[in-house]
Amino acid sequence: MPRYYEFDVSLHEIQPRVWRRLLIRTTATFAQLHKAIQDSFGWQECHLWEFRLPTFQGRPIAGLPGGAEYDRPTPDARQVKLNSYFTGKRVVEWCEYEYDFGDDWTHDVKLIAVRSDKASFKRRLLDGDRAAPPEDCGGTTGYERMVHFVETGEDIYEEDPDELAIWLDGWRPDGVDLAKAKADFDR
Repeated sequence: MPRYYEFDVSLHEIQPRVWRRLLIRTTATFAQLHKAIQDSFGWQECHLWEFRLPTFQGRPIAGLPGGAEYDRPTPDARQVKLNSYFTGKRVVEWCEYEYDFGDDWTHDVKLIAVRSDKASFKRRLLDGDRAAPPEDCGGTTGYERMVHFVETGEDIYEEDPDELAIWLDGWRPDGVDLAKAKADFDR
């Protein structure tokens, strides 16, 4: 019977919490987990990314090959298996996933459980809440600006509201269509 890691993935510093719960095979790589996070949050894979130990200036676990952002070697995420880091035996197992080193979207990736399932699949989206911030919106402060604009119609930077509305293209912070996201994700 196939075994799966159940992960809770949530963005740092945003309230209400933006999060996803997903299953992925225990034999998957960190590159496959990266792709699952990208797809579940609706990110577009436009930026550098890395998985790190959850410590101050955490050591990289896996990332893009040759993409050492901080003059330190980063293991190739296509070669590093999830089960080399996650065991399912410790009380708490988690790491950080950073996407877009400019906007600094840091995610907590917490192992909730290791599950077996009679069904065979590569990954499955279980749950989640709130839409991910739009790409290139400017990090947490930019996200707060977008939320304020959507709620009030006013831009705190006093830029053209019509242009901002066009750029947001209907984005809403509470606008996650979980049924559609699950169907797209599970394909």
